[in-house]
Amino acid sequence: MTQLYFLLLVVLLAEQGRPQGTNNCRTGWKFFQESCYHFGSQKATWPEAEAYCWSMNSRLVEIETEAESNYLESQLRTIHQHASDSGVDQNEVSYWLGGNDIEIEGVFKWVKSDQPLTYADWSPGQPDDANGEDCMELRGAFQYHWNDLPCNIPHHFICEAAAFEANTIIGK
Repeated sequence: MTQLYFLLLVVLLAEQGRPQGTNNCRTGWKFFQESCYHFGSQKATWPEAEAYCWSMNSRLVEIETEAESNYLESQLRTIHQHASDSGVDQNEVSYWLGGNDIEIEGVFKWVKSDQPLTYADWSPGQPDDANGEDCMELRGAFQYHWNDLPCNIPHHFICEAAAFEANTIIGK
């Protein structure tokens, strides 16, 4: 009788999906505050990174709070073991974000939501639009504060998707 009860309980839980509050992210993605994050190990230009994220039913990350910014920074410091000094190739420790000022110079907005920034973590003196810099990155050499950069430079990138309901298939 106990085994039958246990089996019934397992079936009911499977039908209801995961209990609320658990990690509803696809394999390899990280969960934080109702979002799932993919830290791309490959490098791409900003448009290529955005296309890749789209192909995964996600978008380049939009950092909306200090807590989210701190979470992403801590993940990158773990991934790179604090390799953000000047002797490291900065393309190895810098990541594209989902914002740019391509439409209106100096007016950065998030591409996914088409909204202006409500939170910002620019490195001192940034954005500076040196040499036509229109895309946003988390710059390793700037202690993972934001920087503007030309969109055609290959970088790692971070995709963000909403955490999904159990039994929903998203992306690949």
